Amino acid sequence: MLRLKMAALAATISLIPLSADTEAATCTGNCGSNAGTLDGSIVPSPGSFGKYDWVSTNGGVSGAGQIASVGGTNGSQLVSDEFFASAGQVVSFDFNYITSDGSGFADYGFAELRNLDTGVITSLFTARTQPSGTIAPGFGLPGVAATLTPGSVPITPGASFWSPLGSSSGSCYQGPTAGCGNTGWIQSDYTIGSGQAGTYQLRFGVTNWSDTALDSGLAFSGLVLDGSTIGDGSSFSNPLLPGEINPQTGAFEFEFTVSTPQQVVWIDPLVATGYDYAATGALITSAIFPTLGDADGYEVWDLGLISLLGTVADGGTFTFAGAGVTGFSLRDIETSLMLNPANVTAFVTGLTFAVTGNTTINVSQTPVTTFVPDNNGAVPEPGTWAMMLAGFGLMGAALRRRQKVAVRYAM
Repeated sequence: MLRLKMAALAATISLIPLSADTEAATCTGNCGSNAGTLDGSIVPSPGSFGKYDWVSTNGGVSGAGQIASVGGTNGSQLVSDEFFASAGQVVSFDFNYITSDGSGFADYGFAELRNLDTGVITSLFTARTQPSGTIAPGFGLPGVAATLTPGSVPITPGASFWSPLGSSSGSCYQGPTAGCGNTGWIQSDYTIGSGQAGTYQLRFGVTNWSDTALDSGLAFSGLVLDGSTIGDGSSFSNPLLPGEINPQTGAFEFEFTVSTPQQVVWIDPLVATGYDYAATGALITSAIFPTLGDADGYEVWDLGLISLLGTVADGGTFTFAGAGVTGFSLRDIETSLMLNPANVTAFVTGLTFAVTGNTTINVSQTPVTTFVPDNNGAVPEPGTWAMMLAGFGLMGAALRRRQKVAVRYAM
C-alpha cells in the first residue's frame, strides 16, 4: 500500500528551556516538556513529580535523531549540557517510546552517553517499532550497556494517543496489531566504570524509518546522577554540576550565564570539607550554604585567610560588604559530619552576582580537605588532593571550556 509522504522541515536548532529535571540542552527538530499531566495514552512519569521531556519526529529535521550506524529519514534530538561523572556513579532516567507507525516501518528511539574526553559512546537504551515481540531494546540497534527495568517489553498495542505526535496522534498504520502504541515507562541505570570518569553529555533521539509519514516520539524523565538531579543550577535540588576539574589545583570548575542580581545559581561540587571560591566575570554578592547539622556554623574569610569576614549559621546566607568580592574561603565545616567524598550533594552552594545584564561567569571551587574517617576511608590533605584526582582518573584527559548554561529560573 502506498504511504503518503511529508516534506522534511527545515533544520531547527535551539537552546530550549526544558523541565527542571533536565540540564539546559540543545534541541534539533521538535522537543518539549510535559508538566506532569495525563496526555492521551501517556501517563505522567514515575519520578520527578510526573514531569518529563520529549522529542518527536513530528516537525523533525532530515538526518536528526539518528544513530550514526543505523540511519533514518527525519527526526529530532536533544543533547544535554556537559556534566562531570566519577567512576562508580550511576546515571539514571525513565523513558517511554510512542509510535503511530507499524507494519515494517521500523522507527526507533534511543539514548546514548558520550564521554567527551575519550569519544566513547555508550548506548543506554533503544526502542523500535515492530509488529510483535520485544520493542525495547530495539532490534537491529546497538546493544544496550545500561540495566533496563523491565529488561524487555512488547508494545502496548494501539495506545498511540499523544499530542507531540501531532496529526499522527491516535493513528496506527495497518491497524492496532501492526506495532503501534507505546512501551510504557522503563528505567535505565548505567554505572560509570573504573577509568571512565570524565565529562559527559547525553543524547536522546527519535527518527522515522524508510519514509517521513506517521510519527513516533520519545518521552524521558528523572535525569539523575547518583540520585541527584543533573540540573541547571536553578534550585538547591537542581544544582549545576562541575564541567571539569583543574588538574593543577583540584578545583571544581563551573561556567554559566546570569542576567539579574537577584538570580541565585546553585553549584554542586563532588567533595566538601571546606572550600576556596573564586569568580571571574562578576563579583559575588552573597552565598547561601546548605543545612548539614553543623551546630556552630561556618567561618567566612577573605581568600588570603588574612581577615575573618564573619560567621554564618548552618543553612544561612552570607552577604558580602560593598559591591561584592572576587572570592572567599569557607572554613570550620565540622569533621564530625564525616561527609562522604562520593556524595554529589555534600555541599550545594547558592551564589548571587553583581550583574546588570546577561553575563558569563566562571567559578572555581577548590576543596580544602582534612583527614576525615568515613565508610570510604580518609580524605587527603590539600597538597595531595589534585594528585589523588589524577591518580584515580577523576578528571578529563584534556581541559575544555564548558558549554555556557543559561540559568532559567530566578529565585
